[in-house]
Amino acid sequence: MFSVVIPVWNKRHTIEATIASVLAQDFRDFELVAVDDGSTDGSRAILEAISDPRLRIVTRGHEGAGAARNAGMAASRHEWIAFLDADDLWLAGHLAELDRIRRLHPEAGLIGTAFATRRLNGRHRAIAAGGEGIGAIAFFERMARRPPFCTSSSAISKRAWRSVGGFGSFPSGQDTEYFCRIALAWPVAASRRATAIYQLGTGGISDSMKSRWYGRELRHARDLFPAVALLIDRYPAIGCANTRRGVDLFVDAQFRACLRASARIGDFATVRALRPLFLRPPRWKDRLLLSAAALPRPLARLLVGAATLVNAARRRAERALRL
Repeated sequence: MFSVVIPVWNKRHTIEATIASVLAQDFRDFELVAVDDGSTDGSRAILEAISDPRLRIVTRGHEGAGAARNAGMAASRHEWIAFLDADDLWLAGHLAELDRIRRLHPEAGLIGTAFATRRLNGRHRAIAAGGEGIGAIAFFERMARRPPFCTSSSAISKRAWRSVGGFGSFPSGQDTEYFCRIALAWPVAASRRATAIYQLGTGGISDSMKSRWYGRELRHARDLFPAVALLIDRYPAIGCANTRRGVDLFVDAQFRACLRASARIGDFATVRALRPLFLRPPRWKDRLLLSAAALPRPLARLLVGAATLVNAARRRAERALRL
């Protein structure tokens, strides 16, 4: 019923545990397609040492995670394709939960579960909404607030893949761009139950996100993220008012993420480049950061650091009030 696709490139230190989490699933009707994307660290030998008839290994030259996922999807035999990165983990009930979602929402082209994060070999903490519940979601609105699922907790139907195509070849953000493409064409459904663990500190793309804009010229909003470029180009063709509203919220959230991350690490050149690119008037907090970037760098860093401390204190106070 499910084809599980794992792109593998130099993940010798994590791939065995990742595959073990798949083979330990309560739901047993699946195949596992591991795509060795030209690994040079012995990952292939670890894959070959795993004796399980459900595992198939696809070998290719190194072209990146998107191309590896595309190769895995092309080799898949089942009608639903579940994704898992080679440094993430599934809890035992993950595929069973995906199966419940697809049964309740057969119209969906993209489904997923909530997830937890943890440092490698550390304790995990849930970051998505807790509790149980499966339902159709307004994808772009949810993404603007907090992702309802991550790549490693998601699955797509073969119908969606055939209609939309595969992942792009962007250096980063390819999964979000792909899911946005699917969400523009297909309904999306999700579970609030966290069944996957997204691991930090593994050397993956998320560990280098803070420097993703260094050395890049931001001349247009399209230059920000692949998903933003996609949505700007397709915006005129979006006929549903609710979808347009969700896209507005999502794009605005991407600008805020870039602005605040850049200010936090002192990349004020990126902050200054963002000022003329905002598609909608920025919020007052963002206007303060944009104004701070025009000041001498030491003063700008001082102001941003003070604002960060104030926000952290406010969040701690809000958490204390909820307890």
